Amino acid sequence: MDTDILVIHQHRLILDMLELGLQNQLPDLEVETQLTVLGSDQMKLKPKIIIIEVEQLSRVAFRNLEPLRQRYPGTRIVVLGSHPRPQVLLARGVHTFIDLNQSLDGITERVREIVQGRGSGLMVRPTEDGQPNSVFDRLSEREREVLRGLCDGLKSVDIASKLEISPQTVHSYVSRICEKLEVETRQESVFLAMRHQDEWHVL
Repeated sequence: MDTDILVIHQHRLILDMLELGLQNQLPDLEVETQLTVLGSDQMKLKPKIIIIEVEQLSRVAFRNLEPLRQRYPGTRIVVLGSHPRPQVLLARGVHTFIDLNQSLDGITERVREIVQGRGSGLMVRPTEDGQPNSVFDRLSEREREVLRGLCDGLKSVDIASKLEISPQTVHSYVSRICEKLEVETRQESVFLAMRHQDEWHVL
């Protein structure tokens, strides 16, 4: 059964508020709701967008979204909740992350943008200095140089030659980069950096 939006949240009050807000602001779209990601009724649905709270996501696909993608091929996944490093979720294939400090109107407007093919990325409250937290803040200057090389498509041996270090040292830096960015592979670290080109001033 085709539907436009599937909302998954374990709290009925929030689920009902999201459903009502989406139906009021986006009356042309069909909205379905579910209290758990493991519900059998979901298997019959073919949503264009899934809005899922981060706790529900962690039960089935927190580190690997492939099972969710296989269940809902082509569906854009929007995560709602609180996470210390939401950029990591984007690196793993989440389309959009929305934190809990957003208004209902703001969330529905972002969903409208996603339906129109826009609105991917982060929707989070800025820090006190007005700038969003950067996932790259944990990296040392040398780690940033290595990450830049990865983003430029360089192999470890080329990065080593450019930085005048050994390939083994490059591998060590790559391991630390993945650990600090909370990703599994160098490909995920590159994808994360490419998704945040506006933050490349820190690189």
